[in-house]
Amino acid sequence: MGDGNNIVHSWLELAMIAPIDFVCACPEGYEPDADLVAKVKASGVGSATITHDPIAGVKDADVLYADVWASMGQKEEAEERARIFAPYQINEALMAATGKESTIFLHCLPAERGKETTDAVLESPQSYIFQEAENRMHAQNAIMVFCMGAALP
Repeated sequence: MGDGNNIVHSWLELAMIAPIDFVCACPEGYEPDADLVAKVKASGVGSATITHDPIAGVKDADVLYADVWASMGQKEEAEERARIFAPYQINEALMAATGKESTIFLHCLPAERGKETTDAVLESPQSYIFQEAENRMHAQNAIMVFCMGAALP
């Protein structure tokens, strides 16, 4: 939900190796790389859909994922991006629009409360942001161990 940036590209890469139905709901002009979307479709593994309608984008979703609206190097655009991305905020209404009580919320953190998501969603039982962060920590530690071992004779 939001910008078709690096996080979206990672999910698209996953859709080429795992049978997930990935939907990116983003404003016009903020779509992910079209070649990568085409590669997902050509892979025949998962699917990739791009929509500009946040309500349609979340229908039947198992997971809603957010990222900051202004990444590093885009902070001077923060005010304009906040206006453009406001309809894509993951709030209680958008969570309910999935039509599923089991939908979970993820965010790569750090989250900007009140922007890409609300406090109510961040602090809800549907939020798995801290479990996600812990899993990322273990994966990063494994990569560091691997790299250090690979660098030793």
